[in-house]
Amino acid sequence: MKLNNYIYIGLLLILMSTIQTSANAQIDSVQSEVQKQYPGLGKAASGIFFSEKPWSVSGFGEINGVGYNYTPPKAELGDVELYYTSLYRLASFFGYRFTDKFIFNSEIQVEYLTDGSESHTELNFELFFDYRFNKAFNLRTGFQPISIGYINSNDEPLLFYSVNRPEVERIIIPTTWIELGVGAYGQISPKLNYFVNFVTGLDGKDFTSATWVRSGRDAFDFRSYGLSPQLIYTPRADLDLSVSGYFGINKPNSYNIDDNSFETNSRLSIYSGYVRYTPKNFRFLMVGTYGRLTDTEGIYQLTKDVDGKGQVLGEQVYGGYFEAGVDILHWLWPQRKDCHNKLYSTKEMKLPLFIRAEHLNTHGKVSEVLSKYDRVQSYLNILALGINFNMSEHLVLKMNYQLRKDLTPQEFSIESGNIFEFGLGFEF
Repeated sequence: MKLNNYIYIGLLLILMSTIQTSANAQIDSVQSEVQKQYPGLGKAASGIFFSEKPWSVSGFGEINGVGYNYTPPKAELGDVELYYTSLYRLASFFGYRFTDKFIFNSEIQVEYLTDGSESHTELNFELFFDYRFNKAFNLRTGFQPISIGYINSNDEPLLFYSVNRPEVERIIIPTTWIELGVGAYGQISPKLNYFVNFVTGLDGKDFTSATWVRSGRDAFDFRSYGLSPQLIYTPRADLDLSVSGYFGINKPNSYNIDDNSFETNSRLSIYSGYVRYTPKNFRFLMVGTYGRLTDTEGIYQLTKDVDGKGQVLGEQVYGGYFEAGVDILHWLWPQRKDCHNKLYSTKEMKLPLFIRAEHLNTHGKVSEVLSKYDRVQSYLNILALGINFNMSEHLVLKMNYQLRKDLTPQEFSIESGNIFEFGLGFEF
């Protein structure tokens, strides 16, 4: 079945469920979940905004493993993020509420990736202040997640089904995306919320054809900057519709051709939208994104200067996915006694089954000058089938299998295949 057919089926399921679902108990259930997240942040990151004390300590962690039915070509991919076998991630948040209006929040995240022989350790920071004027207008300033797509504000392992984040929001939208800047957020009306971030931009010298602009994050250079707006419309408590984008100027860098000096003049635009519908025991999510990058010829020459191998970037990229999940434990074990300890809670246990159909192309359009040059292209159809076991609302075991079909033209194709993933996620 083609990916377009999965998308049409997904839209039909969402529309049918929207029409058929109206029970107040379902709405109340969804509201109790949503209230644990502060605008633009995950649950663990929102701890200070719901703490009864003036301070809070919270966090989340992941332990993931990946098995391949093929041998990933490491030299061509060039990024352990794309072929690791084990991932360990721990994020800790500390927040302090000076007043009800003035709030400090911070994160330290340590990430370790390995494929058994190669490893990579990364340390990421968030540090920002919120000043809450009123429902209509609030400010956030510092190192903060920007408002784009779905996963970037829901990047904690208990907020998405799969072991790893969807490829569309890992490569095209480079989640988790944190930048230095200032943001405004609030309510335009009770059902319409907005975010606007003005942040530092990306660095083109670190772009790679395999991951598009992902490796250019965290430039922290004031010659690069971007604007990221988002609107979220919630006509009912179990339905969100969002549009968002990023529009920026990448860091200008000098490069040489035949002893002549030039400077890159590259701009990046990303458009994204999602629909999330969560009737009781079900969750439907559809995400789409489209990106444009200018001066890819300059970036090729720049990366050739820096690394000896020029990177061919897509001028236009696109991707999307439809995901459907259902908690079957609701029917398998409807009558449960309330037994709980630090590891599990029978009342909070869930057993969601999910399916996700995903399509992406990192080289939807390539400069004519670069079109015949070697590149690593992610042009894929991915069908992911999986199961979660939520032992409580703070601990989840995950497992999924990805059926990956490579659509890349043969001259740019590299070895690929299916992937089995398993993991554990927790928050505190």
